[in-house]
Amino acid sequence: MSIESLSQSAGIIVAVQDGAVSAVELDWPGGCGGECVFLGRTRGESHEEFGALVRLEYEVYEPMATKVLGEMAKDAAKKFGCRAVRMVHARGAVKPGEASVVIQVATPHRGEAFEACRYLIDRLKHDLPVWKREVWREGETFVDGCCAGDGERLVKRPDSWAADRGAGDAG
Repeated sequence: MSIESLSQSAGIIVAVQDGAVSAVELDWPGGCGGECVFLGRTRGESHEEFGALVRLEYEVYEPMATKVLGEMAKDAAKKFGCRAVRMVHARGAVKPGEASVVIQVATPHRGEAFEACRYLIDRLKHDLPVWKREVWREGETFVDGCCAGDGERLVKRPDSWAADRGAGDAG
């Protein structure tokens, strides 16, 4: 189930959504010759100690996240002349190959569309209050810090899971 915060007056749509996200066909405003879409997908990776990546798990403080997404979108609209911006970030589990973030922008020309999209993903990775846990076949790692793209990995070994999850939830 999606929970969306919309700002229709500015052509801005921002949301936090359970599970993977995707691009959608939107009714973009007239006069826009450039549309840029960015999908940030989970890479199929392997950790040297913990094996294959099973999924990423995102925790999001939604009230702040939707506010920050909205501010970013308004900034991009002003800076690059965007007439429409859509930004959606995943909450919860996202498997390899699935997208955790989508950014769609519409501008009068292609150059501004590319610039706005890059600006938005760079700001999102730095400013959005999202915490990321990497779940591997044989362990977990966490990103130290608030934002999904910043910080160092903290390692969690399988033998510590039982203590964190409670004796009845281990496994």
